[in-house]
Amino acid sequence: MGTEPRRLVLVHAHPDDETIGNGATMARYAAEGVQVTLVTCTRGEQGEVIPPELAHLTADPDRLGDHRVSELASAMTALGVADHRFLGDPFVPGRPAGEVRANGGTVYADSGMAYDHDGGVVPSPNPPAGAFALTDVDEPAGQLAALLRELRPQVVVTYEPGGGYGHPDHVQTHLVTMRAVDLAATGPDGWAVPKVYWSVQPESLTRAALRTLEQSQGEDYRGPDPESRLPSVVVPDEQVTTAVDASDRLPAKARALRAHATQAVVGATDAWFALSNEVTQPLLGMEFYRLVRGTPGGPLDELGRETDLFGGVVTL
Repeated sequence: MGTEPRRLVLVHAHPDDETIGNGATMARYAAEGVQVTLVTCTRGEQGEVIPPELAHLTADPDRLGDHRVSELASAMTALGVADHRFLGDPFVPGRPAGEVRANGGTVYADSGMAYDHDGGVVPSPNPPAGAFALTDVDEPAGQLAALLRELRPQVVVTYEPGGGYGHPDHVQTHLVTMRAVDLAATGPDGWAVPKVYWSVQPESLTRAALRTLEQSQGEDYRGPDPESRLPSVVVPDEQVTTAVDASDRLPAKARALRAHATQAVVGATDAWFALSNEVTQPLLGMEFYRLVRGTPGGPLDELGRETDLFGGVVTL
């Protein structure tokens, strides 16, 4: 495709999701001069707040949303990403989530979530007005498709169908992104995205990393049983097509995740993090993907996986 600039768009549900799943990848490509654009679908105003000194934010979803927007800005600075957008209209502090604007745009509300009797994530029984997960897919997909036509990225990244761990906004983000890719390719100004990836984690490495954490933390370990059933982001190794080694960007990823202080705690050695459920998870500089649209390209690693999201697409 010649020597046109490389452009990467990542679509996530809430502030902090981008750093957890793709922070090292974003930092690597931003440092290489790639035009990295993050699209966030909601402000995360239904999130659970970890630090006691910020617990008051949970009483006012819009105030929490404002706070998480500022956290996201700090995280993007840590990752070196200059282009960040919210799906719908540009964010305006103090405007209620879910409010339909005069020009027809919408700020989508964080749908919230609940837990079933096994601790699994399920939709909230009382979603807020304007909940993203309850929006007809074609509305936000049309907005995202317009952005894809504008930016013309060679690579788009989002969640796999389970949304990583089942959060309804993550599942909706997957549906919206895949629909937007289809819509973006239509019309006289259409843009067919060359490569689309889902963020995943290889099962063997994930279980090994959990075992290492369990052994190193001993009685303090709060993570899942390394041999138990794991969330949908963890897939059989053979489904992993691409491994992006951005280990040298792990410090930036850790700084970005620390910026999301309402949502995450990062270990002193940057080896692990935990969310509000206090489940310990490894913090990795190697991030993994499944190519679902497009043709794989080199270079390949020893397992035959791509090592560059742009492999086979551009020569710059």
